Amino acid sequence: MPINKEEFETGKLHSKMEDEITSFLEERKEGAFTSQEIMGGLNYHTDFSTSEVAKMSTFVIADFTTLLHDLVRRGRIKMKVVRGRMYFMAGGDVVAKCPKCRMEIATPRKTWKMAGRPDKTGKRLELHIGLYDCPKHGAFRSVLSKRKI
Repeated sequence: MPINKEEFETGKLHSKMEDEITSFLEERKEGAFTSQEIMGGLNYHTDFSTSEVAKMSTFVIADFTTLLHDLVRRGRIKMKVVRGRMYFMAGGDVVAKCPKCRMEIATPRKTWKMAGRPDKTGKRLELHIGLYDCPKHGAFRSVLSKRKI
């Protein structure tokens, strides 16, 4: 189904398939999987019975692998080559979202720690903050973690 130019330019930053992939990997945190194993686990089977269907299945696999690499680039999952095969695993980096466009940015330009305000009991929070660069909107800060000190 075609989409208009405006919809293409803004792009949908998050899809149902991304959720399915990350959920599949999160439920199986102890292991790493190839793209074919992930496709099979999500019931996205390909068919190579005829040459015409095999060509279409090849494009489906290529699109799926591209989506996996995009998830790796954005830090939602990890990828490593082991014995000549690519494996994907849950537990990507901490990801921050741009407050204006909600684009996910994986790596901060800079990080630092600072003491936050005390709570009602007088204990302070140590904040771990990251400075991120959104390609569309510029720099923004995000809290990476908090802990009582």
